Amino acid sequence: MATKTKNENRLNYKQTFLIGFGFMGCMLLWSVYNSYVPVIFRAKLTELTNGGSALPGFLSVALLVNAIMTIDNIFGVIFQPYFGKKSDGTHTKWGKRMPYIIVCLPICAVFFSLIPVAATVKATALSVILMMTVIIFFNFTMSVWRSPVVSLMPDFTPSPLQSDANAVINIMGGIGQMVGFVVGTIATALVGLLGFTAMHDALKAKTNTLGQILETNADGSVVVNYLNGFNPESYKETVDNFIASGRDALYFDGKSFSSAGTEAELVAQKVAKLGADGNPIYVNYTPIFVVAAIITIICLLILIGFYAKNKKNDLSKDIVIENENSEKPQKIKIKDLPITKGERKSLLVMLAALFLINNATEAIIPNFTNFALDTLNVKPIYSTLMMAVFAVSLAAFGIPAGAMGRKLGRKKTIMIGLIVIVVMFAIYLAVSQIINNRAFTWIVLWIALVVGGAAVGCININTLPLVLAIGGRDYVGTFTGYYYTATFSAAITGPILCGLLIGLFNDNYNFMFLFCSIMFAIGLAVITQVKHGESSPEDEEWIKEAVEAADD
Repeated sequence: MATKTKNENRLNYKQTFLIGFGFMGCMLLWSVYNSYVPVIFRAKLTELTNGGSALPGFLSVALLVNAIMTIDNIFGVIFQPYFGKKSDGTHTKWGKRMPYIIVCLPICAVFFSLIPVAATVKATALSVILMMTVIIFFNFTMSVWRSPVVSLMPDFTPSPLQSDANAVINIMGGIGQMVGFVVGTIATALVGLLGFTAMHDALKAKTNTLGQILETNADGSVVVNYLNGFNPESYKETVDNFIASGRDALYFDGKSFSSAGTEAELVAQKVAKLGADGNPIYVNYTPIFVVAAIITIICLLILIGFYAKNKKNDLSKDIVIENENSEKPQKIKIKDLPITKGERKSLLVMLAALFLINNATEAIIPNFTNFALDTLNVKPIYSTLMMAVFAVSLAAFGIPAGAMGRKLGRKKTIMIGLIVIVVMFAIYLAVSQIINNRAFTWIVLWIALVVGGAAVGCININTLPLVLAIGGRDYVGTFTGYYYTATFSAAITGPILCGLLIGLFNDNYNFMFLFCSIMFAIGLAVITQVKHGESSPEDEEWIKEAVEAADD
């Protein structure tokens, strides 16, 4: 195997920054996808299934939406490793990775832009079929170029400098994520500046869970149609809470109000604004997706310009992988690992805890925008800003969380994070469901987002190092594989299980917090049984290198 080496004493930050535009575009698309696709699909499936009443058995709209949102994780597990390995053996004048990126990123961006376009088709069943088709192609093409774009940094960076380079790449990915969270606001401003008044007003309008624009009075309050002689003054507090919420209709069973029509009589309904054809007007999220896709294409153009000028610095272009089939590493079963019985137990317990914890964190992503729309009456273009606060808190606490892990111990730091987030979620649930004070609920939620982000940082930063420390330096690859098996499995099951629970409570998205609290609490109980995984100071360097390599 021939290799090309390059002696450098310091990182070329400008080069690494330009390479990071590829990962920035990737994270931008995922931010928008995870924020808006659940809202769009929920509206379509609600309409298609008559509010879920046409679905059999335990199926619900929330469960179906969450199941759809696992497609990217399933495709990631199946296709990303394949195309990452495929790019290792590719040899062109544009190197190993760029052909996959140059060809598939624009195709991916086109499919991405077509998702909200498919949602505008009036025939609901056809619209859902078209959306599913576009989403499958989007996820597949994303799987083709995501691994190659991540592999660009090691191709241009000598091994001793990859730690610093990885930090730059992660910053660029974080910027992409932040841009994704605010791109709704950017797109809304742009369509207004370009004179698309109707589209601008629609993106800012108050809507119901079907994405229909609501009729409002001169003061901006939503028009409500009261049925069956219902007197709103008799139930003023309940009616005010209903108007302030994102719920579409109010049902009364003689004693209590509910958000579903089972065994209850419809007494109030928010009025949707009608178009010239007499049909409700729906929000069209196409500008948001198009703006995100355009920014991603700009990121690609910057990356292409960089590679054209710097391909001579590609350290991988002369590397030839030989005897690929004969060098496949054999998988090692946990029972065959040369570790003690206690270490093996700690590993199994830690993997179980990881699975439970990640079931919770992965459930938040596809449900938050629908939760904000229902409970807080916050439109997706604004609820994504709330997600940005959580993400910033998580990122900002990364370094302190690592320091806590080294000083207090990784297991203890993870447990502190779990205790804090369980308490915050439990407080929010109690406030929202029992006290039912809107202003107080908002305050608690904002505190939960900030403190919860820091708590998840304590968990995420320390779990992989703990797992690696159990196995030791000789089994880094094996134990990294165990770690990602647990987390990727949870990324698939978490949204589905959470969707099932939300569906059982009549699509009440507040119960997302109940699901997360339960999973975090069980994970906390399980992790108390981990007795190994704290490393000595001399182990810190190789653990740091192993974690950074796993993140590449």
